[in-house]
Amino acid sequence: MNTTTPIAPVRVLPEDVANKIAAGEVVERPASVVKELVENALDAGATRVTVRVVAAGRRLIEVVDDGHGMSEQNALLSIERHATSKIRSAEDLEDVTTMGFRGEALASIASVSRFELITRRAKDESGTRIRIDGGILRDVEQIGARPGTRITVNRLYFNTPVRAKFLKGLTTELGHCIDAVQRHALARVGVGFQFLHNEKMLLDIPGHASLKERVALIWGLNFARDMIEISGEQAGFRLHGVVGRPGLTRSVRSHQFFFMNHRPVINRSLQYGFQDAYRGLVTIGRHPIGVLMLETHPRYVDVNIHPAKREIRFRDERTARDAVRDLVRQALSEDQASIVSDVAPPVQADWMPLAEAPKATEPATAASTATEAEDEHPAPSQAKAPTQETPAPPPIESTESTPSAAETPQEPVEAGPIAPPVQPPHDLPAPPPPATKQSSLPGFEEPEIEKIIPEAVYRPVPSMTDAPLQVFDTYLLVPGENRLLIIDQHALHERLNYDSLIAELEDNTYESQQLAVPIVIEVAPSQVRLLETNLPLFRSVGIELEPFGGSTFQVTAICHLYEDGKVRDLIYQILDELGQGDLFDRDRLISDTLRFATRACKASVRAGDPLTPQERRGLLEGFERLRPPYTCPHGRPIIVELTQNQMEKSFRRIQ
Repeated sequence: MNTTTPIAPVRVLPEDVANKIAAGEVVERPASVVKELVENALDAGATRVTVRVVAAGRRLIEVVDDGHGMSEQNALLSIERHATSKIRSAEDLEDVTTMGFRGEALASIASVSRFELITRRAKDESGTRIRIDGGILRDVEQIGARPGTRITVNRLYFNTPVRAKFLKGLTTELGHCIDAVQRHALARVGVGFQFLHNEKMLLDIPGHASLKERVALIWGLNFARDMIEISGEQAGFRLHGVVGRPGLTRSVRSHQFFFMNHRPVINRSLQYGFQDAYRGLVTIGRHPIGVLMLETHPRYVDVNIHPAKREIRFRDERTARDAVRDLVRQALSEDQASIVSDVAPPVQADWMPLAEAPKATEPATAASTATEAEDEHPAPSQAKAPTQETPAPPPIESTESTPSAAETPQEPVEAGPIAPPVQPPHDLPAPPPPATKQSSLPGFEEPEIEKIIPEAVYRPVPSMTDAPLQVFDTYLLVPGENRLLIIDQHALHERLNYDSLIAELEDNTYESQQLAVPIVIEVAPSQVRLLETNLPLFRSVGIELEPFGGSTFQVTAICHLYEDGKVRDLIYQILDELGQGDLFDRDRLISDTLRFATRACKASVRAGDPLTPQERRGLLEGFERLRPPYTCPHGRPIIVELTQNQMEKSFRRIQ
């Protein structure tokens, strides 16, 4: 006997249910409330924002600002759904410059908490207080208040206990709250921020602190010393911020911050361009550090693609990616040039990153590798003016605005038509000037401290004629004027073999060799068409593929440069690159392909291999032919230097 489920009639949801559903999109956790309220404060013109939470925001969240405040009528309208002062028509969405614009935040927050709003305009004699319990208006009255707005959120999710059960522990939720405030503190130079948890000050950033000073106050002085300032303009994008030198990396992207017109955002094009700027300079699996502020005309950015306004889409993703990549490379190159002029005689060298266009000159002295051992997620602690050497804790990685550690820049994004190049807008304010070396913060000074640890060398080095000495059957020592150069024999030989393979493949002198037993590979159904249409591209890099039915293909021949066991992973990587759509860069394919799956590493001398004097001289002669940056195909440095000054400091001959 067949039974059918009765179809329920369509009904309009009650207002309280609709608000709770909207709250599920906007109020994911206490940090979401902090983010929305801080953004409202910034839109109100606040110059000082204080955030106070109790029990990581579960019990209390309070945000106080000194903005322009609201009248009683506007205050009552602000708690209604889809009530906003920031847009009037659909056309206004193309010119959104405020942090918020949907008109959902306060109504959603008030529907799942005990909510209180106190606000007053400077010209009013009294302020307005509004109290709401679970979306039900309880009280409206006139009270005395300071100009500005104070919003208090008590007992978040008190009427939706199921949502409360999905919250994480106090430490995790507190970390997300701190991260939300830190991101806005970095983006809004000129605005002061305070963050208190259980009445203990965890963050105190004065309004006059520069961007680099804010980085130091949040992450510590040692961290800020290895960051360089960046400023430039390209294709309608203005970029300023701070980026780390190649030695300053992390295993996850928790220290990569992108802001579009002062809005913290997620965008794969920006991530991809930033990572690409360091290609060949950082070890595979490590990620550079940076705080990048971009500005462009609002019409070229779609900020209305996510309920919480976390993600954005550019009209021309490729132009945005290229602007970030080129401007970061330029900053690294200029920093490199300043180091060369300070510590070495001028060297004429036309150098560029591995397999890159000649325009991309690259960086700089690396930081001590000791920073890599630093804990990625320490417990939050009070971040006062940095007077100690120990860096302040980095922000705990937030799912609201940071991709997962497993996400890579090669992940597919939606392909779309490429718009014409964006012309630079003329009505944008100029980016803030770079911070001067002499800080305006009391107690904030950056003494010139030279590290005792040998540092990686990425810049051109003078000719080395002395025969190298081998130590530990791993390193070659070359004494020079006022320094000792230390070369990793395996990294050097691997780079020499890699450059040879690059030349061989680019000259099309390779030949694919038929496999006695084809390698069978299965791809996702969504990638079948992509692979079929790009079979000629795979042949161009020495991989012969044939359809084998359905979503299965077989590899019938491969170039002798590849290792058989890495072919499957190589094909998947190329498919991921192709999935980038208009972000796919065909010119990079050969170098990235070889770096991933060639025999360069296997054919190279290993650490621990004793070398004859002739072999050592041969490696040194090969090094003379290299162009900086001096890194192996995997991004590890080939050469480090120990200066005479560092040695004398180690032996206490000088202070």
